[in-house]
Amino acid sequence: MSKIKEKLKGYKEYFESELEKYFAKLEKKGTKQPVFDAIKYSVQNGGKRIRPALVFMGAEFMNHDKSEVINLAFAMEFIHSYSLVHDDLPCMDNDTLRRGKPTTHVKYGEGMAVLAGDALLNLAFETALDTENMTPEYVKAVKYIADMAGMFGMIGGQCIDIRDNSKADMSLDDLIELYYLKTSKLILASLLSGAIASGANAEEIEVLELYARNVGIVFQIVDDILDVTSTEEVLGKNINSDIENGKVTSLDFMSLDNVQQYINDLSQQVVDKFASYGDRANALLALSELLKTRKN
Repeated sequence: MSKIKEKLKGYKEYFESELEKYFAKLEKKGTKQPVFDAIKYSVQNGGKRIRPALVFMGAEFMNHDKSEVINLAFAMEFIHSYSLVHDDLPCMDNDTLRRGKPTTHVKYGEGMAVLAGDALLNLAFETALDTENMTPEYVKAVKYIADMAGMFGMIGGQCIDIRDNSKADMSLDDLIELYYLKTSKLILASLLSGAIASGANAEEIEVLELYARNVGIVFQIVDDILDVTSTEEVLGKNINSDIENGKVTSLDFMSLDNVQQYINDLSQQVVDKFASYGDRANALLALSELLKTRKN
C-alpha cells in the first residue's frame, strides 16, 4: 500500500471512530425518526471520506493536528452527504444506486430524503460552531465553508446543471466552470477550512485554492470517463447515466486521449505551484495523483 493510501486509511479510521461517537451523542439527546435513520444511512454509506481527509490535510499543511479540526471535517462530510442525497432525487439526477446501495430516497422515500438533506446541511453548521476554539481564524474558516457551499458555490453549480440540463449550447469553458462550481467548491471548502482555521496566510491560501480548483475539475472529468468505461460493480452506482439523462460531459468536446492530456495539464499546474513548498506538499501532491488515476 502506498504512503498516501495508508494516510487516507488512517484518516478514514479516525473519522469513522469520531463519527460513531458523535452520532451516539446525538442519539442521547433524542432524535426524530425516521429522519435520523435516513441521516445516518446517508452519511455512513461507505464513502471514501476524501473531504474530511482534505480538512485534516489542510490543518497538517499548517503543522496543526487533525483533532483540532474534527468538527469542520464533520461539517464537510454532512454537506457533501446532503448534496448527494438531493442530487440523487428524481427531480435531479434520478439515481437509484449510491456506493452500491439504494439511494436515500429509494430506501426512505422522497420526502424523508429531502428532510434528511435539509437536516444534514443545518447539522453541518451546528457541528462546526460547537467548539470552544472560536478564534477569528476558525470563524473565517466556517464562513469560507458557507460561501463555497452556497449559491455562489456548489448550489450555483447545481442551479446551472438543472437550468441547462441538455447543455446544447454549452462550450467546454462553460462546462469547466460548472465543474468548478459543482465539485471544486466543496473541495475548496474542505482543504481551505482546515488550513484557514490553522492560520494559513494569503500566499498559502492562494496555492491551496489552485490545488483545490484543479483537483475538483479533474475529479469530475474522471467521473465522466468512468461513467462510460466502468461497470456498476466497480463504480458502485449507475453507469451511462449522463448519456441516458442527455447530459453533456467533457467527452462531448474531447477524445479520451485529449481528456487525459487535459487532466495531466491541470495536475502539472498544481505540481509547479507547489514547487517551493518542498515536503509540506508531498501528501497533497500524492493525493492529486491518486484521484487522477482512481477507478471508482
